[in-house]
Amino acid sequence: MTTGKPIACTAFLLAAIVSAQQPAGPQFDVVSIHKVPPNGPIIMREPGFTPILPGGQYRDSMTNLLIMIANAYNVKFPSMQLRGLPSWANNQEFAVAAKPAIDFPALPPAENKRQVQLMLRQMLADRFHLQIHSEARPGKVFKLEVAKGGFKIKEAEPPRPPAKETPVGAAFGNDQGHMVGDKSTMAGFATALTIMLKQRVIDATELKGYYDFDIKWDAPDRDKPVAPGFGAEGVALLISALRDQFGLRLTETTGPTEVWVVDHVEPPTEN
Repeated sequence: MTTGKPIACTAFLLAAIVSAQQPAGPQFDVVSIHKVPPNGPIIMREPGFTPILPGGQYRDSMTNLLIMIANAYNVKFPSMQLRGLPSWANNQEFAVAAKPAIDFPALPPAENKRQVQLMLRQMLADRFHLQIHSEARPGKVFKLEVAKGGFKIKEAEPPRPPAKETPVGAAFGNDQGHMVGDKSTMAGFATALTIMLKQRVIDATELKGYYDFDIKWDAPDRDKPVAPGFGAEGVALLISALRDQFGLRLTETTGPTEVWVVDHVEPPTEN
């Protein structure tokens, strides 16, 4: 005599096997991945370059795994947020070309990007055996706020449609700095600071406009020797310049930071 319990377990097992055999999501129909030799030609990127193309295509003649993961999972600051990658993920360049089946529909840009990202995730799982997850971890962050006395940069006319945010240009050193904005937002300003400081900057200014600026600053005594690069002296100089010339306050605090942890990855087979 048998009971219903083994039958239920068997049905569950069969369902799990069938589910595992089904595609996890949309997939590229054709994928080509080739290693790029270390002495390959230098490729110049146009401003605004993206490997995500209309028609559900992904094409980049020189990329690496770090960048592909960033594109697939919307990782804004991959060098800061991605953990557990092997050295070849940064050093080995690949030429990648992928396209969906011929019946892939024509989609608006935002939805096309979303579908390409899903297909790219599946490609990374299939070809690189990538396993990855995200975590929220406490860490040090900077908070950007309006300082006492108010913001000192006048608001500019917003860009004409289609509105497109212009990245903030920035260069910092221990004895000088330079920031340029052309119809830039405070969100973009915080992003530029994050990249330069290598630490997340939270935009808490509540400023929603667009701003033009071209501001330089120098250390009070540039004849005094300073350490090369960008360190504690440069950060102190930046904080002073933000307060005096921008009317902004930058303070260090603690807050949640999103990190992506690579649990497993392998070099791909070429084709």
